[in-house]
Amino acid sequence: MTTTTTTTVKTTTVVVRGTSGGGRRGGAVRATRAREAVSVGDQHRRAAVEGTFGEKVRAGVVGLAACAALGMATPAMTRAGELEIMQTPRLEDGYVVDDAGVLSRSSATAINKSLKELEDQTGYRLNVVTVRKLVFETDPFAFGDKVLEKWYPTVEEGNNKGNLLLVKSTKDGALVGGPKFLKAVGDDLIDSVLTSNYGVNLEQEKYNEALVSSVKRVAAVLEGKADPGPPEKFEAAKGSNFKTRSETNEKRDVFANVVIGFLVILFVVPMLQYAGYVVGDPDFDE
Repeated sequence: MTTTTTTTVKTTTVVVRGTSGGGRRGGAVRATRAREAVSVGDQHRRAAVEGTFGEKVRAGVVGLAACAALGMATPAMTRAGELEIMQTPRLEDGYVVDDAGVLSRSSATAINKSLKELEDQTGYRLNVVTVRKLVFETDPFAFGDKVLEKWYPTVEEGNNKGNLLLVKSTKDGALVGGPKFLKAVGDDLIDSVLTSNYGVNLEQEKYNEALVSSVKRVAAVLEGKADPGPPEKFEAAKGSNFKTRSETNEKRDVFANVVIGFLVILFVVPMLQYAGYVVGDPDFDE
C-alpha cells in the first residue's frame, strides 16, 4: 500500500513537472507562433500596401500615357482637314467641299446650282472649298493653288478652272485659278470679293452669306453680266483687315528685305570691323 502511494506521488510529481515544463515550452512555442503570425500578417499588410501603391503607380503611368497620346493626337486632328482636302479627288458631280462645315444645306444647293449653270453656259468651273485651319501652308492663296494643281495637274486642264477658298479659323480666304480663269475674272473683282464680301461677312461669322454672295459676283462676271457689286452694308471708308494677294506679296518682300539686312549686319559688319582693326594695327604682321 505504501509502495503504491509512493509511486503515485512520484507519478504525480512527474506529471506536475511535465506539465510545468511543457507549459513553458508550449508558451514559448505559442509565443513564437504568435510572433510568426504577426510577422506574416505584417508581411501581408505590407504586400497589400505595396500592391496598392504599385497599382496606383501603374494607373498613374497609364493615365499619363493616355494624356500624352491625346496631346499627340490633337495636332493630328487639327491638321486632318487640310490633309483631307489635299487627298480629296477632283470634283466631278458637285462643286463644294465643305470641310469646315459652315454651309447650310440650302446654301450648298444654291451654290451647286449656280456653278453648274456657269460651267454649262461658259465652260468656266469654280469650286468652293472651306477648311477649318491651315497648318502646313498658312497662305490661303498658296494652299488654293496647291489644291487647284492637285485636281488639274496640267495648264490645259486648269486653264479655265478656279477655287474659292474660305479658312474658318482665320476668317479669310482666297480666289485662285488658271490663266484664262483669272484673266476673265480680273484682279479688281478678286480684291473686291475678298475685301468686301469676305471682309464684312466673315467678321460677323456669316459664312453662308460670304460664299453665296461671292459666287454670285464671280459667276455674273464670267457669264458676261454686270457685277452685282459688294454688299450694301460694306463701307470702303472703314477699310478692312482682310489682306489682298498684292498686300500679302508686299509683306513677304518686306520680310525678305528685313532678313537680308539682318544677315548683313550679323556677318558683314563684324568682318569690316575686323578688317579695320587689322589695318590700323601696325604690329599685326609681326
